[in-house]
Amino acid sequence: MRRVLVSNVFNRSTLAWLLHKRNEEADNLVRFVYNHSSAKSGGVVNVRIAAQQYSVGIMRKMMFGKRYFGKGRNDGGPGKEEEEHVEALLAMLSHIYAFSVSDYLPWLRWLDLDGHQRIVRKAMKVINKLHDPIINERIRDWREVEMKSRSRESEDLLDVLISVKDSNGKLLFSEDEIRAQVMVTSI
Repeated sequence: MRRVLVSNVFNRSTLAWLLHKRNEEADNLVRFVYNHSSAKSGGVVNVRIAAQQYSVGIMRKMMFGKRYFGKGRNDGGPGKEEEEHVEALLAMLSHIYAFSVSDYLPWLRWLDLDGHQRIVRKAMKVINKLHDPIINERIRDWREVEMKSRSRESEDLLDVLISVKDSNGKLLFSEDEIRAQVMVTSI
């Protein structure tokens, strides 16, 4: 898996190919900061939120080819879905490798003493709610194109993950593996 990802997904040419998506997101960040620093909004910009949304926005743009899951705000800022997505990703990051008593005493796992499992489960539910419809639709689109014996160009990393084939011409990743790689890449 690591070899395939390094050679087909995370290589120099793919990153160069996706440069315009990163540049678009940088332009959106500048527009967002400009709109919030104007006199009518009080000139206050929360840099933490801007940086979080920018970094996750780049990954979203490179992975899914879109900036918003739903409808963004008029000022160029994130919508409700994007804020929920970033919050869930940050919850995952802070709890996945956090210390938990049940890691050392596995027989206590069912008690979830630290509450980590509940938090991570809730975050996964939010992330799956936002990712799965896009992944399912894209896989279906690629399968339809493949059945009609047409070719299609990859537009983002999700397309690359879906279209990677082995030496025999068979698709390399299953739907579950694609979902897992999207999740790992997002975090």
